[in-house]
Amino acid sequence: MDSSPEYMIAGDELVALIKERLGAGQKVRYLPFRGVSMLPMLRQKKDSVELSPLPERLKPYDLPLYQRKDGQLVMHRVVAVKEDYYVCLGDNTEMFEKIYPDQMIGVVSAFKRGEKRIEVSNPGYQLYCRLWRPLRPMRKGYKLTKCLAKKCLRKLLGERV
Repeated sequence: MDSSPEYMIAGDELVALIKERLGAGQKVRYLPFRGVSMLPMLRQKKDSVELSPLPERLKPYDLPLYQRKDGQLVMHRVVAVKEDYYVCLGDNTEMFEKIYPDQMIGVVSAFKRGEKRIEVSNPGYQLYCRLWRPLRPMRKGYKLTKCLAKKCLRKLLGERV
């Protein structure tokens, strides 16, 4: 049993702490990862990410941590770079977001999936990034087909599937 104490840090305090560490050139391990918007790459409460200071300019496939105007911390992939903003999208979401540089906090340099640490420079990860977005229409069709199949089975069998 883990006897280490748990500390709850409010959102603004957490952002300030992360910015302080990154500003000093340090990396920050951000955990536990919560949410399903980056599935299948990052799993809720199982995986963690390592944040590094922001580069001068992000590029497509970078994975920044940013703060929405409502204060929520979000980590979604950059899918387009515009002159004064970025377009981000979660791997498991449908909605694009316009994010400005002043909302950015740090960028993922590695992540830990289970016990395995994966650098964003890893060729397998790079391949995943380049294939996942183009497969988006097929994934959407798969989800719809799966949902319809379950609905049909429920009507036919009269039970939960």
